[in-house]
Amino acid sequence: MPTLEVFLPAGHDDARKAELIARLTGATVESIGVPIESVRVLLTELPATHIGLGGRSAADGAPPSQPVIVAILIAGRTDEQKRALIAALSETIASVLDAPLQATRVMIKDIPNTDFGIGGQTARALGR
Repeated sequence: MPTLEVFLPAGHDDARKAELIARLTGATVESIGVPIESVRVLLTELPATHIGLGGRSAADGAPPSQPVIVAILIAGRTDEQKRALIAALSETIASVLDAPLQATRVMIKDIPNTDFGIGGQTARALGR
């Protein structure tokens, strides 16, 4: 159910990306109690010319503005679960990518169960 869209600077090797997928999955499972097989992680690597902060691109010396995670969830998690998820994802990605924690961003998108499709059916129709 949870889908993590992860935006990170280009250039990390495949082993590090595999570690990132595994550790973000684990952090999600531990913080909100979902089954491991329900967590999807989608990585998007961005070249420095495609990342900007304060009107400047990273290629032009903008300060770090990555990584960013958009966590898409079926609505219904508590504020405490969301707080735990944000903290766990932020700490995990900063650690794995050796990125400044202050530069990480995690945004949660709560999707109503009527607007979240799984296997061609709404989550609501599946009892979620």
